[in-house]
Amino acid sequence: MEQTTKRVAWVTGASRGIGRAITLKLAGAGFVVVASARSNNADAVVDEINGEGGKAVALSLDVTDSESIPNVAKTVMGQFGRIDVLVNNACLLYTSDAADE
Repeated sequence: MEQTTKRVAWVTGASRGIGRAITLKLAGAGFVVVASARSNNADAVVDEINGEGGKAVALSLDVTDSESIPNVAKTVMGQFGRIDVLVNNACLLYTSDAADE
């Protein structure tokens, strides 16, 4: 386990939009950032942070999979020993076409 004196932030839905912006802002504030998204789509934002001298890791997370969430939490705790900030940005989007009803 990597013990860190830096604060650790975990951001879900970190690959784009608001989640990406939050991830970059937290990294800029000196947090170690765990960026999670489906299918490791957070790799680009993590590469950007690490390329600028920050510390970030990408972990695949599908919030529709109820087992995935505690598994990622265990991975974060095992790797860093702490979670100081959790940003639950990932969401589920359901749409319907009223014409189909």
